[in-house]
Amino acid sequence: MTTLITRHRVENFETWRTAFAAHRTNRRTHGATAHRIYRTGNDITVLTDFPTPAAVEAFLTDPALRAIIARAGFIGTPTTEICDLVDDENY
Repeated sequence: MTTLITRHRVENFETWRTAFAAHRTNRRTHGATAHRIYRTGNDITVLTDFPTPAAVEAFLTDPALRAIIARAGFIGTPTTEICDLVDDENY
């Protein structure tokens, strides 16, 4: 599993959340299997799971993503990291 970690600041969380929800089909089209959202005020961190790094790259280069970013009220440019899972343990 490969996880895309995206960090960004937004103008309004509810506006961002609506845009994020509307983009679900596109994430799934690129193979996304799950996501987790963390929030501190208007600072958002999203972890999205994909099957491979290539699936993440295809998602990140999809023009539909740029359209969502424009509608979601991002402040500045989001940062992204692509990480491969090496251990997973529940307590």
